[in-house]
Amino acid sequence: MDFKKILVNILSSFLIVINRFIGLIFNPYKTMRHISEEKDIYQPTLIITVIFIYFKFIYYLRDKIYPATFVYILFIINFLLTVAFFYLLSKLFTKNKKEIKLSSFIFTFVYSLFPTLIWFLSTSILYIFLPPPRTFSLMGKGFSIFFIAYSLSLLIWKLILVYLAVRFSLKQNFFRIIFMLIFYLIWFIPYSIFLYQFKLFRIPFI
Repeated sequence: MDFKKILVNILSSFLIVINRFIGLIFNPYKTMRHISEEKDIYQPTLIITVIFIYFKFIYYLRDKIYPATFVYILFIINFLLTVAFFYLLSKLFTKNKKEIKLSSFIFTFVYSLFPTLIWFLSTSILYIFLPPPRTFSLMGKGFSIFFIAYSLSLLIWKLILVYLAVRFSLKQNFFRIIFMLIFYLIWFIPYSIFLYQFKLFRIPFI
């Protein structure tokens, strides 16, 4: 495959990622269903690359104990652990194991990182223009209310995307998916506290 063809493939994949991103905002159900059937490896690669750029950006923005590349590698490990958790758990609950595809988990969970990326990027930009400490004035309180509402909206969007990612990848019913998500949180919350204690992530990038 020559360089020109690779460049065309990357560009087309980039446009698809933009289209999928918009679709996840306005029609997450239909969009995530299409994502679960994707096979274009350039799409998750582009998203992961953007996240790498973010980690490099944040490293120069704030004082960090650990190098950006190390924290990025840790994020990749966290992501792979999440994918492996649901993939292996689905093998235990699914009779027809051939229906379960690892690629479906990778694609859907990569796309579910968009709310996380937007939240971390926006908080980093706010750190530049509105660095702490912030005042307790009327405008300061108004901004705090706005930021909480903004964060909650992204959190709800994130939960919707994660649920849809698990649903279309596992092909399980509602109650079984909720059980798996709760089971995931049982080990993920202590793991997040562990990362916080070592000052790796205040909030896990996942």
